[in-house]
Amino acid sequence: MTNEDYCNTYWPQLRSAIDKLLEGPPPPHHLGPVIEFEPMYSAAYKCVCQQHSEALFNDLMSHIQTHFVRVALQLQVKPKKASIVKQTTEMTPFSVAPHVIASVIKNLHKLNPNYSLKYPQMFAGYIPGILPAMREHELSSYIDETRQLQATLRQFWITSNAQGRKRCLDEEMPS
Repeated sequence: MTNEDYCNTYWPQLRSAIDKLLEGPPPPHHLGPVIEFEPMYSAAYKCVCQQHSEALFNDLMSHIQTHFVRVALQLQVKPKKASIVKQTTEMTPFSVAPHVIASVIKNLHKLNPNYSLKYPQMFAGYIPGILPAMREHELSSYIDETRQLQATLRQFWITSNAQGRKRCLDEEMPS
């Protein structure tokens, strides 16, 4: 690989992938640009193997620094209210399905049971016997906690059950 190959073929290919990563996808996030792993890995590997790793590193650091300087300038120019509104409208809440969390917690416990000693409250919700047995004087606080949880769930069910079905996830039966 010559310097010309690096400058005209491999670096532009890697730079465009880096730009896609740094810019992020456009508002419908699931329709954003796709970066294929194999061509990028191959290009980076060829650059490193052909003694262009130093140039690749320098170009990469320079490109990222330029990007962050540009972003910093854009943030200084924009009114703060516009940034907050844009961030709020584009931000989607992060959520993980309960069964996924349960699986992660159980596998963490299998990997290293000492984690449950360090964070017992987190593991106790998914693995029985992590916390010591409940004592009689703790029953009243447990009952209050259970009532509060039931009230919260009841309130959620009332607000989410706008269609009048008892079980809001059931499909309507055809007549």
